Amino acid sequence: MAFHHISLLTVVMVFALRSTVEGRSTGALRAACFTLTPQHGQNAPSTPNPGYMIDVSSSFYMPGGHVQVTVTGPNVWRGHLLQARNVNSGAIVGTWDNLGDNQILDCNPGSSVTHTNSMDKNILNVTWVAPDNGAGNIFFVVTIVQEFTIFHVNISSEVVTEVIKTTTMEPTTTTMEPTTTTMEPTTTTMEPTMEPTTTTMEPTTTTMKPTTTTQEPVFDQVDPMFCMNEAGDTMYEPMPGTNCKKYIEIIVAENRSFVRDAAPGTAWDTKICNGNFPFFVRCAVP
Repeated sequence: MAFHHISLLTVVMVFALRSTVEGRSTGALRAACFTLTPQHGQNAPSTPNPGYMIDVSSSFYMPGGHVQVTVTGPNVWRGHLLQARNVNSGAIVGTWDNLGDNQILDCNPGSSVTHTNSMDKNILNVTWVAPDNGAGNIFFVVTIVQEFTIFHVNISSEVVTEVIKTTTMEPTTTTMEPTTTTMEPTTTTMEPTMEPTTTTMEPTTTTMKPTTTTQEPVFDQVDPMFCMNEAGDTMYEPMPGTNCKKYIEIIVAENRSFVRDAAPGTAWDTKICNGNFPFFVRCAVP
């Protein structure tokens, strides 16, 4: 009797552990919100990315605006986790609409889009809704799960720039009515031997030109906060206080980091994940 009790307990523990590490076919678990890595046991992300990509409908947005986001790839997949993140802080930002056969995963703070079933998929097409007060410059990032042992993480889009709302003043036009001054004729009559004299002054008109003032919109953009190598196993981010002349190399799997110097005469550019002429670098952490 004791043997059966121990066997049943073992089965329950193994089932619980398997459920914890594998996630669900009906959507990503909340534990994957910040790492974007599926809980698939000891399986590691597959590299390199075979060609999955994120397309956006616009390279800029305004607070409260919408951006259409489309994910496609060379192979069908079964699961996904899509987010919008701030390029400086990495925070998950915005909400989602037009989900189709998808659902919202509440990451608190922020929300993500994930699948609802394990059927084959060949496109993900949803709408990102910006916060009313804006979210700064952003990028979209997705994890694609082809099958349990094959998945690709941190597939990123181009940077989408926030356009700051500006107040444009309507042209102001001031027109003064013409002013006309007419003097009555003055007639002086002298003795019959002299002819009458008449003086008339012409009217005077003054018109002021309209004045127009228009304020142009202002744009703001800095480089991303970090970038990944093509293998997806190493992260790079500029070192604060060095104006991108130094950067931090992070070996993700080993949880180790190193401080590196950019090549002489260059600065670390997170847009291309390499050194670049300082003129082209907008350092996120000067």
